[in-house]
Amino acid sequence: FSSLLEESPRWLVQKGNFEEARRLLVKIRKTDRLYTPEFEKDLDEVLKIEAEKHAITHKKSKKYTFIHLFCTWKMMAQTVTFIIGIICTSLIVYALMYNLENLTGSLFWNGAAIGAARWIVNILVSIADYKLPWFGRKLINILSMIFTAASLGVMAVFLYTGSGGNILAIGTTVAIAMCSQLFIAKYLMVNELYPTAVRNLAVSAVSTMSRIGSMFSPQLFYLKDIAEWLPYAVLMAFQVVDLIIFCFFIPETKGVHLENHLPPKHKRIFGKRS
Repeated sequence: FSSLLEESPRWLVQKGNFEEARRLLVKIRKTDRLYTPEFEKDLDEVLKIEAEKHAITHKKSKKYTFIHLFCTWKMMAQTVTFIIGIICTSLIVYALMYNLENLTGSLFWNGAAIGAARWIVNILVSIADYKLPWFGRKLINILSMIFTAASLGVMAVFLYTGSGGNILAIGTTVAIAMCSQLFIAKYLMVNELYPTAVRNLAVSAVSTMSRIGSMFSPQLFYLKDIAEWLPYAVLMAFQVVDLIIFCFFIPETKGVHLENHLPPKHKRIFGKRS
């Protein structure tokens, strides 16, 4: 069926493929039985104007790279904070998920409880965000990180004292549920904080770092060979670090005006020639 489908004429014009766009528009006109010789003349005039606009736009267009996410000290601090934060969140979520088989109770019931907890947290946060103007993105992140760190700390303490049982199952459910909200809130803040020119780059960078965190997470529970409580203590430490730097460097983004352009060249430390 793909051979029967055509690209959108609008998309072809945006990409500068005017000959293909012309052929397709004529084909559409003939299919609709609306073709006339005058149509092609008018079409050529329109495409000529669009070609001139495309040439001007393409000449002025700028190429942005990953380095532009660090072009000012402020953006550098924010980018590093988001990178550290998403790595920490990925480490916590996937490390706990890979350790579900060691929890008490049925693996399937534990998975169902985690799914239900994530759904409940997401619904409650969505309602609060809609109904309460003061309930912003930063507060969501801070509360989620506090609950996650507290859950990990409680699990570490109980294992240190030689007990665990249901506490591990409950703590794991709470931590994973809150981290699911962290993923949503962090990506939302990235979209709202970065200028349009580099917004996709910022999301891509954060997504890549998330994969890096998930790559190393399965190795974390090998620390149990040293002490059973140690993996949870390490995860708690990661979350506390993320919480501290997040509070310092990331502003509230709910309701802010979205920027379209990078800061002026005289304010940049990298990418000044772009």
